[in-house]
Amino acid sequence: MTRPTFLGFESGRKGLAVAQKGLDITGQNLMNINTPGYTRQRVDQVSVSAYGHNSRYGGTKVDFAGQGVDITGIYQTRNAFLDRRFREEYSDTSYYSQKVDILADISAVIDEMAETGGGLMGAVNTITTALQGLTADKSTDRSYANIFRTAVQGMVQTLHEYDNKLTKVANQQKFDLTLAVDEVNRKLNELAGLNKKIVEEIGVDTSEKGIYGPNELLDARNLLLDELAEYGNIYVTKENDGSVTVTMGDHEVLRGDECEKLQMLEYSDGTVTLSWNSTAEDVKFTSGTFKASLEMINGRGPNVQSPRDSSEKGVLYYRDRLDTFARTLANVMNNTLPMTLNDQGEPSSIQYRQLLGAMVQDDSGKTSVITQPGHVTAANITVSDEWMDSVDYCLPSPSSATNAQYFTKLNTKLTSDGTTEFYTNGQCFTGSFRDYVTDVYDTCVGEESYYKGRYEAAAAITDSLLDQRDDMSAVSKDEETTNMMTYQRYFQAVSRMMTTMDEALDVIINKMGLVGRS
Repeated sequence: MTRPTFLGFESGRKGLAVAQKGLDITGQNLMNINTPGYTRQRVDQVSVSAYGHNSRYGGTKVDFAGQGVDITGIYQTRNAFLDRRFREEYSDTSYYSQKVDILADISAVIDEMAETGGGLMGAVNTITTALQGLTADKSTDRSYANIFRTAVQGMVQTLHEYDNKLTKVANQQKFDLTLAVDEVNRKLNELAGLNKKIVEEIGVDTSEKGIYGPNELLDARNLLLDELAEYGNIYVTKENDGSVTVTMGDHEVLRGDECEKLQMLEYSDGTVTLSWNSTAEDVKFTSGTFKASLEMINGRGPNVQSPRDSSEKGVLYYRDRLDTFARTLANVMNNTLPMTLNDQGEPSSIQYRQLLGAMVQDDSGKTSVITQPGHVTAANITVSDEWMDSVDYCLPSPSSATNAQYFTKLNTKLTSDGTTEFYTNGQCFTGSFRDYVTDVYDTCVGEESYYKGRYEAAAAITDSLLDQRDDMSAVSKDEETTNMMTYQRYFQAVSRMMTTMDEALDVIINKMGLVGRS
C-alpha cells in the first residue's frame, strides 16, 4: 500500500484552513450581534472523499483515504416556516397596534367631550344654568336672555371645536397613510434591486447549487420582507434563480426585478382608497396597518352610506354621532319656544322661535343661515340671524310671566327628558343629551379596550415566534464564544498533528539507515 508522501501535510493544511475560516465566521457573527436583520452564519464542512479520484500512483482508493476536511460553503441558520409564521403574526399585531393608536387619538377627543365640568356636558350645564335665570319674574329680562344666548353660542363653539379635533385626527391619519404608501413603494423598489443583485451573485440555478448564497444581500432582503409584513399580509415564494416573488393582499407585487406600486386617493366625503398602480384595483388586505388605517379613516360603523365606507367605528362614525348631537340640539331648541302667545299664555300658532341653524355656502361663495334641522352639522351649526340681530328674540310675544314654563320645558328637554330621539343615518338612540354623550363615550372606551386586548394577545404570539426564530437565527454571545474556543483548539490540534508528521518525516528522511555506520 502506498500513499503520497505529503498527503498528511495537505490534509493538515485543509484542516487549518477550516479552523481559520471557522474563527473568521465566529468573529463575523460576534461583530454583528447588534446588526438589525443579521442572521448568524455557519461553516458547512465535509470530509474529503477519495472516491472517484484518478491517479497514476497507487492502485487502490485506500491509498488516498484521509485527505481531511473541506468547506462546501457558508450557510445561514434560517427556517422558512418560522419566517412565514412570524410575518403572518407580525402583520396581525401591526393591524391591532394601528387600531389602538388611532382609537387613542379619537378617545382623547371623546374623553374631553364627555367631561362633566367641560366639553359638551359642561356646555349643556351652562345652558341649563342660564335657563334657570329666566324665572317667572325675570323671563322678560333682556339681560337674562343675553346670558342664555351667550351660553348657546358657547355650545356652538364647543361643537365646532370637537368637529375640528376629529377632522385633525382624520387628516393626521391620511397624512401618515400617504407616508406609509411612499415607504412601501420604496421598500418594493429596494427588494426588486436586491433580487437582481442576488441573481447576479449566484449566477446559477440554486436548485443545483444548494443553500448557499450572498448572505449579506439575503439578510438585507429578509429584513425588508419582515418590515413589509407590517403593512399587509404577504406571501413569499423563493424562485430557483435565487430571487423571491411576493404577493401582498393576494396581488403580486414583486417578481424578479420588477415591482408594483401603491397609490392613495381621497374623496370629497372624507373617505380614502388604496389601489394598485397597474390595475387600479382597490387593495384587499386581511391584516396590517393599511387595513387598520382604511377601516378607521373610512369607519362609519353601522351607518355605512357608500361602498368606500367601513363598518368599523372609525373617525366618520364619531363625527356622525357629533353631527347627530348638533342636529338634535337644533331641533329641540327650534321647536320649544313659541313665536306668540294668546291671552292665556298658550301658543297662538304652531310656529316656534328658530334659535339655531346651519351656516351654508352657495355656489357663488355667499353664506347664509338656514334653520332646517337636516342641514345642521357640528361643523356648521350657528345661532340664527334673527337671534343674533335681537337678543330678546328668544322671548315669546307678548312678554309675560308665563314665559317661564317654556324655558322650564326647554331645560327639561336638555337635561332630564329621556325620550329624545337621536337619529344617525337611520340608527336611533333614545335618551337625554347626557345619556347620548355617555353612550358615545362608552362606545369609544369599549372599542379601545377590545382592541387593546386583541393587540396584547397577538403581540404575545408574535414575541413567542420571534423568540423561536431568534433561537435559530440570532447571534448568541455564549454560543459563539464556545465556537471560538472550539475552533481555537481545533487549530491547535491540527498544528500539533502537522508537527508530529514533520518529526516523522525527519526521522524517515534523515535518520533511517544510519544504524551501524561509523
